[in-house]
Amino acid sequence: MVLSARCKRVCVVFGAWLLAGTLAGCAAGAGPAAPQRIAVDARPNGIAVRVGDGAVFITDDATNSVLAAVDGQRFTRDATLPPVAGQDRNSLSQLVVADPHLLLVARFGFGTGGALVGIAAGDGNSERITAFSGPDTARRRLGLAVLGPGQVLSTWFVKHGNTPQYGGLSLLTYDAATGRATEQDWITGLVKPVGVAVANGEVYVSDEAGNRILKARIDALRAAAPQPVSMATVVARIDGPDLLAVTHDGTLYTKCGKTGFCKIAADGAVTQIANDFHDARGVALDETRHLLYVIDRAKQANDVTGPKDVSGRKDISGPKDAPASGTSEVRVLPLH
Repeated sequence: MVLSARCKRVCVVFGAWLLAGTLAGCAAGAGPAAPQRIAVDARPNGIAVRVGDGAVFITDDATNSVLAAVDGQRFTRDATLPPVAGQDRNSLSQLVVADPHLLLVARFGFGTGGALVGIAAGDGNSERITAFSGPDTARRRLGLAVLGPGQVLSTWFVKHGNTPQYGGLSLLTYDAATGRATEQDWITGLVKPVGVAVANGEVYVSDEAGNRILKARIDALRAAAPQPVSMATVVARIDGPDLLAVTHDGTLYTKCGKTGFCKIAADGAVTQIANDFHDARGVALDETRHLLYVIDRAKQANDVTGPKDVSGRKDISGPKDAPASGTSEVRVLPLH
């Protein structure tokens, strides 16, 4: 389904970041020598960096929108996604830069509206928002990783009442022109996979319910999918990993524990980088500028008191207007 945005101001802003993508190097810099914290008036989840110009994008549950910082510092609203019929709450998970003119967003959907959503430039000053038809809307989508042109990997889980929760990793093949996508399961037998990242012919998945990071060969999955989770290799065991990022050499970054953030070397060695996060969520790398971006989402009252899902993480189903107990931030760390 293809929808045209009604807000001219948002369209103009969205067009501005696309134009900025052609100005390579405008936002490029040497990067901070010390960690920085950028306060954001948002309920952020996912984060992505456009390599060409260093622009940073985040998803915002508070406004069901994507915010952008072309200069990597000042975030403004780029595009507002249409609400899901019958739902009064939002949850946008990971987003990725599919190409300089297309963002892809995983919509959680709470069991009825899970989707892959594309945000692209249209004619003139209009934007085009596409909720790709085809993939199962009962799947609560979390992580995304670009595999190639027209292909993205998606982590998801399904939860219906008291029935056992189950999840997996799938390949979504999409056509931006037609607004359709197909889905092929790649790994099955997970309970709550969250993050997904790709490097050196391997796909990495953070298994929150199992407190571990897994990896599998992409060529093996392409040749014979789906595969059971038992075929994957355990890279590391950490408490509650979340969304995930990986460098070209296989170094991983993700949440670890309630307030921690960790680096996992290619050999599985785990190093805690920080232990003062409210709630580490999305992670993005800018290896060109040697920067690591991490979402630090402020806690809300319902994050503490609301029900949890079977994996132990708070089920994001509380009131959308619950008060925050702090300020959400985008943390910027030197990438060594």
